[in-house]
Amino acid sequence: MRQNFLDRPYRLCYYGCVAKQRQASDFMTARQAAKQLGVHFTTIYRWINAGTILSINFGGILFVPKSEVERLKNKKATEAATQ
Repeated sequence: MRQNFLDRPYRLCYYGCVAKQRQASDFMTARQAAKQLGVHFTTIYRWINAGTILSINFGGILFVPKSEVERLKNKKATEAATQ
């Protein structure tokens, strides 16, 4: 089951307070996110379906918040540093 930003329990609070400040530059497509993370775009879709990455569906296109990409980059870097 795909879980996206709008399905989260804090949806009303988050979108009532912060959504107006969000802009298109705060999001990237799944392909752009995959390029940033160095993985195949299919992996991004799998992570979205698994709930690893938050996503938003605008007009049939899945967008990933840049904050999620940064979070995964940091997680990947810390895992690499500990090995």
